[in-house]
Amino acid sequence: MRNVITGLLLLVSVSSSGQYNFYFGNIHSHTEYSDGNKDSATTGFSKPADAYRFAKSSYHMDFLGVSEHNHFTATHNPGMRRAAYPLGLYQADTSNDNGNFVSMYGFEWGTISGGGHVVVYGMPGLVGWEVLTNPPGDNYDIYCNKGDFTNFWPIIQSYPNTFCTLAHPQTGDFGDILGAAAYNTMADSVIVGTSMRSGSAFSTTTDYSDPVPTLYESAYLKALARGYRLGPTMDHDNHYTTFGRTGQTRTVVLATSLHRDSIIAAYRASRFYASDDWNTEVSFSVNGAAMGSAINTGTNSSISISVNDPDAGDNVNRIQLYYGVPGSGTNATVLTSNTGSSTLNFIHTTALNNQFYYFARITQVDGHIIWTSPVWINRTSITLPVSLTRFSGKALAGSVLLEWQTAQELNNDRFEVERSANGRDFETIATVPGRNNTNRLTDYSTTDNTPIRGTNFYRLKQVDRDGQTGYSNIIAINFDNDFVKGLKMSPNPAGNYATLSGFSVMATIAVLKIYDSEGREVMAGKYSLIPGSNNIPLTLGNLAPGRYFVVLSRPNERLGETGFVKY
Repeated sequence: MRNVITGLLLLVSVSSSGQYNFYFGNIHSHTEYSDGNKDSATTGFSKPADAYRFAKSSYHMDFLGVSEHNHFTATHNPGMRRAAYPLGLYQADTSNDNGNFVSMYGFEWGTISGGGHVVVYGMPGLVGWEVLTNPPGDNYDIYCNKGDFTNFWPIIQSYPNTFCTLAHPQTGDFGDILGAAAYNTMADSVIVGTSMRSGSAFSTTTDYSDPVPTLYESAYLKALARGYRLGPTMDHDNHYTTFGRTGQTRTVVLATSLHRDSIIAAYRASRFYASDDWNTEVSFSVNGAAMGSAINTGTNSSISISVNDPDAGDNVNRIQLYYGVPGSGTNATVLTSNTGSSTLNFIHTTALNNQFYYFARITQVDGHIIWTSPVWINRTSITLPVSLTRFSGKALAGSVLLEWQTAQELNNDRFEVERSANGRDFETIATVPGRNNTNRLTDYSTTDNTPIRGTNFYRLKQVDRDGQTGYSNIIAINFDNDFVKGLKMSPNPAGNYATLSGFSVMATIAVLKIYDSEGREVMAGKYSLIPGSNNIPLTLGNLAPGRYFVVLSRPNERLGETGFVKY
């Protein structure tokens, strides 16, 4: 057999530097430094530091970005003053708690009447156009005329580690991106996302009960069709003290750790997705490359989608895989779909010089929708006869089942199944004998009984009888995201005393926090978990009657969660 596994040869290295975790949050919000915290007189929350403290106690919030309007005079302001910007940066730095909660500070540039609003992070100073009379002076550190996007994008691009997202992209906004203007390379270099939903900006709800807000899906489809490499975000646009609590929508970032640098790196790579649900975890890859990637490949596109939601009843109704041609001007359409399954694996046959992008649109039974960032592929000039026709996997209870099929084998001694936590560093976990020589379809399978918690990357190493080797494509399988299984309170409803029980995968120190129905932290403590069954006695006498959430966590990750009612 040739020293490649033909048909599914991988010609791309995955660039992840470690296992990705899922972090939930929002980077579009306002405080009294512009026109937010409108209820500060009654809540006592007014400044960015207050917003971070409030969001940190909100349910399923790992990070918050405060993005003040960049200007002072407008119909909905008074708003931002130049002197407040460094104060906001300072409060983000002092509030940031890497490993537990990430705080970021930026600004929202532009006006609705002047082409749209852009959320900006990574700038050392305020970009603006105003000259104020009270107090007199420039209300900007860096000048850019109002609505002048032609000069705005180069300004942002000239500063390292900056990134932008398009806010509430209504019809008529961002004419230079979504209109008839030519594709803008400079804009594409700094825009990483566009909002799928925004708000409700002026909601005062703090019990997570707001329905999902306005949908801007058409702007996402149009931007991708025009050739822009960006992903979908969820904006809250808070103008009241509601950070993280108006509803369940979240931007979900795939990062190696809950560290500000990691969150920023994930945003800059468009490695995120937009979710109507506050804790759904989605893995999406093409030839082993995670969402947000742009790859060259000499093979067909092997696409893997996996969805995990720890909430009972939040099952997947439908997974739709979209594809389109970048720069074609034609919106992406559905390539394939399935119903009633939390996974979808598909191989898209491509040809030399094909260019495509793919993304997933997932609908849950309750109507919540999740959109992933795309993966862009460029099919290179290497074409090979097919022998390996399929390689796929699925997570089971306690294991991962891997299956593949060959159409022909020549001098094939064996397959070595390799696994990686980061898509780069692999180890052999199983060896499966080959059929030597055959022209018949042959099915193979093996089971990984000790998968890594989180995302597992797998590939096949094919070994000829003469010792030559080749590799398959890489597939990504999401496994067992609940570190603590079967977490529950008993009795439930509970009185003054109850026991939290669950099965821990391994020994660890866990932080237990109890939140009320509005997401306010009401109890906290540290507990040692042992491998196997754990029972934690809790005294609840100080809690008022009502519904509560329980979250077990440790730095960088949630371990498990449940809820109970106190009578």
